[in-house]
Amino acid sequence: MSREVHRTLPGHDYHADEVWQVERERIFGRRWVYVARVDALAEAGDCLAVEVGGEGILVVRGRDGALRGFHNVCRHRGAQLCDEGAHRLKGAIRCPYHAWAYAHDGSLIGTPNVAEDEVPRAELSLWPVHVDTWQGFVFACLAEQPEPLLDWLAAQEGDVLGFARFGLEALRTGHRTVSEVGANWKILIENYGECLHCPTVHPELVQVVPVYRSGAVYEEGRAGVALADGGDSFTLSGRSSLPRLPGMGEEEAGQYFGAVVLPNMFIDVTGTSAIATNMIPRGADRTTIVTEYLFTPEAIAAPGFDPLEVVEFSELVARQDYDVCERVQRGVRSRAFTHGVYAEKDDDLHAFNARYLELRGPLPG
Repeated sequence: MSREVHRTLPGHDYHADEVWQVERERIFGRRWVYVARVDALAEAGDCLAVEVGGEGILVVRGRDGALRGFHNVCRHRGAQLCDEGAHRLKGAIRCPYHAWAYAHDGSLIGTPNVAEDEVPRAELSLWPVHVDTWQGFVFACLAEQPEPLLDWLAAQEGDVLGFARFGLEALRTGHRTVSEVGANWKILIENYGECLHCPTVHPELVQVVPVYRSGAVYEEGRAGVALADGGDSFTLSGRSSLPRLPGMGEEEAGQYFGAVVLPNMFIDVTGTSAIATNMIPRGADRTTIVTEYLFTPEAIAAPGFDPLEVVEFSELVARQDYDVCERVQRGVRSRAFTHGVYAEKDDDLHAFNARYLELRGPLPG
């Protein structure tokens, strides 16, 4: 008896702006979204201006040490307060248009040339955005009453919360890259979740992770997949002189562990490093990808610290993925592509699409 063949999403769902607008509201506008590592906000006055589902937000470390999130919009006339990226606040968040000033807690504290009795300052604090952290990762949620972050993480496919055993909270960012990819965010997730493409697209990767030669992404009886010849790292040789991650035992140090955190994050862990990938959709067919390479503080502080063997290997694999994802993006626009199909080793992709449709719901009309 032949296996039931599962279909992909319709081609339309990968490139239509009207689909992206629904995703912005129902997925990125209501769920926890990964933003950055907490070490980017280490000191009071540190501020990150980022985009979440097309909405600009600020994440600020206050003088009291707390992290707070705000919409990146001045309450006066709607000007964007900060350009995207990292900022060091000089006492206040100051609008570049009319110089209205906001304290680190979002309260309006200055309105040059506008008397205090002209506007109700107490009612004009920055609009808040929920932020929370887990294992040193900062998440934001635009919903008014989001579910607890730990509940959202627990509901992900795989044992995401179990990655805490590797001591991810103690890690620091040793390198960071930014890539622009002409592909839909769902195509990137689907590509991450299967390895039928690995023997063709990733000749270097399959040397380091032998099971990938078969197109499989799991090994029976393992939480991760074994690295070749006792390897412990994502490098061309599969080995690194960098120290192991805290909590990484002998057997686990010889494996690779990966997880998707919907809707926009990948976590990859080997014996000596972790990699956090942040996907920032810029539209239906464009995604900015920020990749943070995480190591122990001791490794980063050591004389001669050099993460390039990890970075260069991972960026090589990533570029190979981006190339084929962009090829898919071009192909799904064809009028002939009503849908594709999933093979048995694509079952995780079918599960992702089911979860995606549950979160997105029906399209209007």
